[in-house]
Amino acid sequence: MMKKTRLSNIAILVLFITSYIPLFGLLILRQIKQNIVFLNYGGINRESLLLALHKFGLSYFFFIISLFGYIGLTFLLKNLEKRRSNGDLVKVIEVENKNSESISYISTYIVPFIFQDTNNLFDIASIFIVLVIIFFIYTKSNMIVINPILSITHTLYQIEYNKKNKIRKALLIVQEEDLECGQEIKINLVTKNIYYG
Repeated sequence: MMKKTRLSNIAILVLFITSYIPLFGLLILRQIKQNIVFLNYGGINRESLLLALHKFGLSYFFFIISLFGYIGLTFLLKNLEKRRSNGDLVKVIEVENKNSESISYISTYIVPFIFQDTNNLFDIASIFIVLVIIFFIYTKSNMIVINPILSITHTLYQIEYNKKNKIRKALLIVQEEDLECGQEIKINLVTKNIYYG
């Protein structure tokens, strides 16, 4: 019987955060560019710390959550890799590479935020509101595996496979770049209709 690896809320949050690391990096660079005149050492005192927080607080926040997301993703992938051998052996019938979905994700969900003013409180609030809405949509759909950072080391496939003479479809995350029809692989259920193999 296939062992199900249920994703915890932290794992889902980690996947969401890492999918936005490119955006966070660009917003950090944008805030640094907008406040470059304040980027000098003013000693360690209350006034200079408050100024640093005011001018670069968003950058500090995005850096910390990006670091949390990256470390979390590393642990998540190690855990999935350990459990891979416990999966069921299935035969791949049809395979379609879905890594191109990450490009669509970047252009649709990341590029529009790049030109926000990181010094404007209204623009910052609107970024957070939209991110919260996208997070709830993200957790309820298969978008959970559409992740530009994950696509650097792993490949996402839409597969049709044969298991005990039953044909099924699923999204599959694998480290291998080439998956072919007729290949037999072990897959582990991660969450609804998403497998790691």
